Amino acid sequence: MTIIYEHDPIKFHERVEPLLMDKEAENNLPLGILERLKNSQGQEACHLISFQDNGKTAFMSMRTPPHLWIIPSLNHWEPVHIRAFVQYLVNEDHEVPGVVGERSAVECFLKEWKHHTGQEAELQMEQGIFRLDQLKPIRKQTGQLIEADASHQILVENWLEQFGKETGESYVAGRAKELAESLIEDQRLHLWIVEGTAVSMASRARTTKHGATINAVFTPDQYKRKGYASQAVWHLTDKLLKSGYSFCSLYTDLANSTSNSMYKKIGYERIGDSIVYRFTK
Repeated sequence: MTIIYEHDPIKFHERVEPLLMDKEAENNLPLGILERLKNSQGQEACHLISFQDNGKTAFMSMRTPPHLWIIPSLNHWEPVHIRAFVQYLVNEDHEVPGVVGERSAVECFLKEWKHHTGQEAELQMEQGIFRLDQLKPIRKQTGQLIEADASHQILVENWLEQFGKETGESYVAGRAKELAESLIEDQRLHLWIVEGTAVSMASRARTTKHGATINAVFTPDQYKRKGYASQAVWHLTDKLLKSGYSFCSLYTDLANSTSNSMYKKIGYERIGDSIVYRFTK
C-alpha cells in the first residue's frame, strides 16, 4: 500500500473522484469541499491523503483546519486502510481533533486511535444523509422564497448564531457575521417570506457533479410549527432541480424526529449515516 500526501487539490480531486462518485450523494462533503478547494487557488489550508493499492485509489481522507478529518462512504474498504491511516497520522504528528463520516469506518478509526493514543472520543452528533431525486407535492402556503440580500445581513447573522447554538456547531455561531456576508454575496442563502416578514431560512451549500446540498435550515421559535421550514426547503429544492441538478441532499440530526419526518414528506429518503466524534483532551 502506498500513502500519498497531496498538496494540489486539483490533482487530488482527479485521484479520488472515481472512488467517491460511487456514492456521490453520501460523499457530498468531501466532493463539495474539493470543488471549493480547486477554486481557492491555494488560499485555504488543507490536508489531502490517498491510499493506493496496486496503482488504484482504495481509500482517502482529508481535513480543512479547524474542521475534523473526513472519512468517506465507500462501497468497499478494509480495516487495514484505517489502521494504516491512523498509523500515518500518529507518525506524522498530525492534529486530530475528531472525525466525521460513515458510521462503521469511523467506529473502526476510533478503536484504532484509542489503541495508539489512549484518547477517548465523545459523540457530538448522529446525522442521517438524505437524498431527493423527485419532489413530492405538498400543501402550498402563502409566501415566497427569495434570495437574501445585504438588507438582511443583521437578520441572517442573528439566525446563523441561533442555528449554531441549537445544533451545537460552535464554528457557525462564532463566525455568524462572516458566514452571513459570504452566503449573501454568493446568493446561496434563501428566506421564506410571509406578508413581508422573513420567517424561515435555508441555504444551498456544497455542490457536486450532479447534486446540490441544502443546509442551514432554521426557523426562529416564534415561527416554529407552522410549516415554514417545509415550504422553504421544498421551494429551494425545486429551484435547484430546475437549475439543472439531478438530485439534492441534506443532513439531519437523527435525534430530531420532527425535521426527519418533514424531509421525508417532501421526498427526501435516508441513504446513509454520518457520525461526528471529537476527541477529549
